[in-house]
Amino acid sequence: MIFTTVSYRAKFKLARTNNDDLQTCLSSSLPLSIRTIYPCSTLANQNSSQYQCDHFNVSGLSSVRGGRISHFPAVIVYATDSNNVQNVVKCATKLNYIVNARSGGHSYEGYCLGSMYNNIVINMEAINYTHINQYDGTGTFGAGARIGPIYYRTYQYNYTINAGSCPWVGLAGHALGGGQGFLGRLHGLLSDNILEMKAVNAQGELITINETHEPELYWALRGAGGGLFVIVTEFKIRLVKPPSLVRHFSSIWYLNATKLVMQRYQSLLFDDKISNFSNNLVLVMGVSKINVTISIFYFGIEFDEFNKTISLLLTTLPIPNRTDLYEQDWLTFVYKTSGIDDDSDDLQRLLLDNLTYPTHYFKAKHLFYDRPISSHSLDKFIDGLASGDGQIIMIFIPWDGYLSTIPVDETAFPHRHYKFSIQFTVYPNDEQHEKQQMNWLNQVYLAVYNDSAKYSYINYIDRDVPNWMSVYYHTHQQRLINIQHMCHIYLDYLPS
Repeated sequence: MIFTTVSYRAKFKLARTNNDDLQTCLSSSLPLSIRTIYPCSTLANQNSSQYQCDHFNVSGLSSVRGGRISHFPAVIVYATDSNNVQNVVKCATKLNYIVNARSGGHSYEGYCLGSMYNNIVINMEAINYTHINQYDGTGTFGAGARIGPIYYRTYQYNYTINAGSCPWVGLAGHALGGGQGFLGRLHGLLSDNILEMKAVNAQGELITINETHEPELYWALRGAGGGLFVIVTEFKIRLVKPPSLVRHFSSIWYLNATKLVMQRYQSLLFDDKISNFSNNLVLVMGVSKINVTISIFYFGIEFDEFNKTISLLLTTLPIPNRTDLYEQDWLTFVYKTSGIDDDSDDLQRLLLDNLTYPTHYFKAKHLFYDRPISSHSLDKFIDGLASGDGQIIMIFIPWDGYLSTIPVDETAFPHRHYKFSIQFTVYPNDEQHEKQQMNWLNQVYLAVYNDSAKYSYINYIDRDVPNWMSVYYHTHQQRLINIQHMCHIYLDYLPS
C-alpha cells in the first residue's frame, strides 16, 4: 500500500503550499493521453495558481468504503503501462511524495486512495491484459486485471485460478496479500502460484522478480501485502485445472439453533475421529442475527465422501429450516457465488462489461483460530449478536488442507497452520447509527477474541488492530523489515 523513498521520512512534516511542482513534473514526463486528476478536495490543489483541478467525489473512487475515512490525494494518475508507472515514481522520488498503487479499489480501509494527505495514487485499472499459455498452463496478467474476467477467460482454455469470489477485486492487491479462495484447500493461496512479476522499484526501474532474480523480493511479494516494496505491474501465474463438477449443499437454521450448529461445525473441523476431510471439501459457515447457514462445497468425483459429510453434519442437529443441493460446472459456480448473478445465467457478466461499479459501506475485522471456540465464549458471542440492531455477518472459513502443507517460511504469508478464520462485518444502517453499530461489532468480536490465535489476514485489513505488524506478519516481521531496508524504502502506515 505504501511505497516511498527513505528521504521522505525526514521531510514529511513540511507543509506544501501547492502541488505545482508535481503537476510540472508529471506533465513533462507522461504522454498527453494519460489522464491525471488533481482533486479539488485538497487545500493545496485549491490554492494552485497554474492549473485547475477537477471536481469529483473522492470516496466514490473506492469500491469498498470500509474505511469510512476521507482520503485526499494530490493527484490520481491513470497509468496504461509500466513506463507510465516508472515516470510517476521518478517524479515522486524527486519531489518526496508517497505513492499508492490502486488495482481494484478494494482496500477494507480505503487505503487504495492513500495512507495520508496529499500523496500520489496510481490507478492501474487500464493495465488489465490477460494472456493464457495453454501449453505450459500459465497466465500473464496486467496488475489491474479483475478476478471475474480472469475466471471467465482462463476457463475458455480449461484452466482457472485459485482466487477469491468477488469478481470486482483487482488481481494485484488480492494476490500480493495471499489470495485465499474456494480452491485454497486444493491448491493453496493464489500467491503460492505466482511464478514471476514485473515491478517498478523506488528508483523508477522496471525489474523482473522470480525465484532466481531478486529472490528476497520474490519471497516478500507472495503474501506480505501490496505496495510495501515495489509496484507490481505484471504477474505470471501457474494456472490450475477447474473442478469438472461442483456440488453445493446448504442448510439453514434459525437463531435458536445457533450454538448447536456452531459447535457441530467446529467438531467436524477439529475431530479427526468424526471425519478426515479430503481437500476437495470446503465447509463454510455464516452466522447472522437471524440465522446460521452451513454450506458444503465439493470439488471431487467420489460422491460418497460428499454424502457422508452431509450425514455427519446433520446427525446431531435439529432438522434444518431449509436445505438446498446444486450441481454446477465450475464457471457457473463462480458466477453464482460472485454476487453479480441476476438469474439470467449470462456467464459473460463475469467480464464486468457495462456493469455498474458497486460501492459498500461497512467495517470488518478478522481472526484466525487453531482451537475450537469455548462454550462460554459462544454464549457471549450469541448474547452479543442479540444485543444489537442492524446487519452483522460472521463468515467462518477453513484454512487448512494443501495450504497448510506448504512450509511457513516458503513465502511471506505466515498464517498457514490455522484451522479456520472468522471475518466479522457490520453494515451500518446510516451514519447516524455508525458509532453504535461499530460498538456492536467490537462486542461480538471481543466475545471470541481470547479463543483466537490473535493474528489476522492482511487482505482483510483493520486500522483498529493493536500491534498490527505482529498481527499481520507474525514470525516474518524482521525479515520483511530487512528487505525494506535492502530496497531503500520506508514503511510508515498500514499496508493493504
